[in-house]
Amino acid sequence: MERPLTQTKYIVLIGVIGLLVASIAGFALAAYETAGLVWYIFTHFADPDFQIEEVTFIKLVDGFLVSTGLLVFGLGLFEIFIRPLELPSALRFRTIGELKTTLASIIVLTLAVTFLTMVQEPIEDAMSILLKGLAIAAVILALVFFARNGEKEEH
Repeated sequence: MERPLTQTKYIVLIGVIGLLVASIAGFALAAYETAGLVWYIFTHFADPDFQIEEVTFIKLVDGFLVSTGLLVFGLGLFEIFIRPLELPSALRFRTIGELKTTLASIIVLTLAVTFLTMVQEPIEDAMSILLKGLAIAAVILALVFFARNGEKEEH
């Protein structure tokens, strides 16, 4: 009975494959958006009214960061459930807690980028931005608390 139960660990391959496919799609999308931005800059650079907001570049970094997070999470699940891989030490995971801490860090950075994007939008009023910022700050604080306490747990 133990062998069939042990073999169920391979179910996690569904998640690993899904995360790797999503990571590839994310990298492709981020690369496409980067190419579009570079094209826009080169074709409009000589325009006297040319302006580009810095947050546009930060959003590109966020796209690559999320894609990298998907890749890391997929590799981490494989390492935890299937077998260790020959990866740099920063990408080695022994517990789900370590993996969740990494995910929390990625979410924090993504929320920060979301807030920067909102601040750049001229449509929103100051009170709306403040309230959304406070909500994002509350989520970030909760995730940081979770990540710090999760690191102390030994499984």
